[in-house]
Amino acid sequence: MTQSLREQLLQAGLVSEERVRQAEAPAPRKSGKGRRGKGPRRAPRKGQAPGGGARTAPRQEAAPASGTTDRALKARLRELVSAHRENSEQADRPYHFQVGKTIKHVYVTPPQQQALAEGRLCIAFLDGRRHLLPAEVGREMLRLDPKRTVLFPAEEAGE
Repeated sequence: MTQSLREQLLQAGLVSEERVRQAEAPAPRKSGKGRRGKGPRRAPRKGQAPGGGARTAPRQEAAPASGTTDRALKARLRELVSAHRENSEQADRPYHFQVGKTIKHVYVTPPQQQALAEGRLCIAFLDGRRHLLPAEVGREMLRLDPKRTVLFPAEEAGE
């Protein structure tokens, strides 16, 4: 009864001596050198030069003007969402949907789930949150900002 687990497994024939020695040997350590010369690299992130450092190009004079229009657009979208948002604090059912290759979810009530299936509601992303909105408001968001992520689950299911 005082046999170790190793000896019991060997005696039962579940493992071999070679396998036991391999398991007892220390695992080889990985070097902390990083990815030098190992396969393809990803594209540089937005706002970075191809060398990996920060962008060093001089700033354009038109940037502040576009920044104000971006802020105004985002403020308009926030107003639209806050006026029509239908997310509920009592929602307890996760509604799963796909964005690219990622599965995400938003909590909905049974009537909201039915409205999503019928195409009366859509899911819009703004400020890192998922918002349930009437489909017409989602289309308005896309009209204002075509790059915005707005999902119409009923239309996607019909394809």
